[in-house]
Amino acid sequence: MSDRDDAPRDSWLRFTLIFAALAVLSELVYYGVALESALFRDYLAALARISAWILALFIEGVHADGTAITGRLFSVEIARGCDAYRMCALLTSAILAFPAPLPRKAWGIALGLVWLNLLNFVRIIGLFLIGGYAQPHFQRSHEIYFPIFLIAMTVGAWMFWVRRATHERFSDATPA
Repeated sequence: MSDRDDAPRDSWLRFTLIFAALAVLSELVYYGVALESALFRDYLAALARISAWILALFIEGVHADGTAITGRLFSVEIARGCDAYRMCALLTSAILAFPAPLPRKAWGIALGLVWLNLLNFVRIIGLFLIGGYAQPHFQRSHEIYFPIFLIAMTVGAWMFWVRRATHERFSDATPA
């Protein structure tokens, strides 16, 4: 076996190790620093305010009080884990670990963070509506369906970015 044969395996091994290290680091930051900070609590309150504002466009009487979204239909608390931090951290770790030019990584991270945060608002608003109109489905939606949805969207965003980041490189190659 030649060194050329080992190159793809080594690239994937390097990607996996870098991704794992960055993912673990992001978890350490999340649990060790972010969760207990005033800035993080302010972030959760901002999520509640923005979500309540969107809901109030369609449902009368919805408002935010700190990290709670309250209305006649339902009330929900935006707590740790209700943020998009972990999905954003995983996507960022995967993009940073992948061998691509820095400008492509920067655009991928920026657009990916916007995308995942928008989807998190969909999740929060969806959970409020499910809690108000379909209460028996709230717990499953909160603990199973929406987490699977966000994970799938994170993986999909990464796959989309990889395809875009590598398209130019592979489209220039001539078939053997």
